[in-house]
Amino acid sequence: MLARPRRSALTDILAATMAQANGNAQSPSDEAESAREEDRALEDIKLAIGDALHLQSQTEGGAGTRYTVKLIGYLRGKGLIVTTPTQDGKFLLMREGQNFVVRLFSGKSAYAFPATVFKVANVPYPHLHLTWPGHVKGLVVRSGARARVNLITAVTDVRGNARSGLIDNLSTGGCSLASKELVGRSEDRIHMTFRANVNEIEQYFQLDGVVRSVQRDVEIPGGTGNQHGIQFVDMPPQDQLALTAYVYHVLFEETA
Repeated sequence: MLARPRRSALTDILAATMAQANGNAQSPSDEAESAREEDRALEDIKLAIGDALHLQSQTEGGAGTRYTVKLIGYLRGKGLIVTTPTQDGKFLLMREGQNFVVRLFSGKSAYAFPATVFKVANVPYPHLHLTWPGHVKGLVVRSGARARVNLITAVTDVRGNARSGLIDNLSTGGCSLASKELVGRSEDRIHMTFRANVNEIEQYFQLDGVVRSVQRDVEIPGGTGNQHGIQFVDMPPQDQLALTAYVYHVLFEETA
C-alpha cells in the first residue's frame, strides 16, 4: 500500500497558507472564521492543462522542499502527469515511490492532496506520473486577504508630482504603501505603477487609488517615513483579474 500523509498534515499545510493571508499567526478559531474547509473530488476542481502545481516533498521530519511543476495530462481515477521539477535550469532526480503533498489554487480556494510518484519517464521529455487522490482537502480564501509583498512602485499625485514607494502588503482591493515622502492626504487620488511576477510571467500594473489613511513619521523599510492605506478604484476587469491572480499566487506560496 502506498504511504500517504496524514489527513491532519494536509489541513495544517492549508491552514498555514490561510494564516499567512492575514499577515500574522492565527489561533484555530481565527482560522475557522477566515477560511472554510471543504472536501472535494479532484475532477470537480476543473484543472486545466498547463496549470501550475506545487509539489511539497514529505520526509520523516515533516514537510520538505517545494517544487513548481505544470500539469500536462491526467486520466480520471488513474493518475496525473506533470513536468519533472527543475532547479537552475536542470532537471532534478526523482524516484518512484517518492511522496508529495500537491498544492494548488483554483478560484478562491487553496487545495492540497497526497500523491506518490509511480512512474518516472524521460521519453520523449522528462515527466512524472502521480497517483490520483481519493479526496482533495480545500480551504476557501477569506475576503480581503492580504499578501505580504515587497514591490517598488512609482506614484503620481493629482498635481502630477512623481514619487517612489514600496508596497509591503497587497489585497485585491488595496494596499499598504510606504514612502519617505507623503504621496497624498486622506481622500487624495493617486496613480500607481509597478511590476510583479506570477509563475515567471511579468505583469505590469497601472492602478488608480484613493488615500484612505496616513501614518506619519513611522518606521518603514529603510528608516522613518509615511505609511499610506490605499484603496484601488476604477480598476479595469483585465487588471482586476491579473491582480487577483498575483495576490492568490503570493498567498499560496507563503507557508508558516
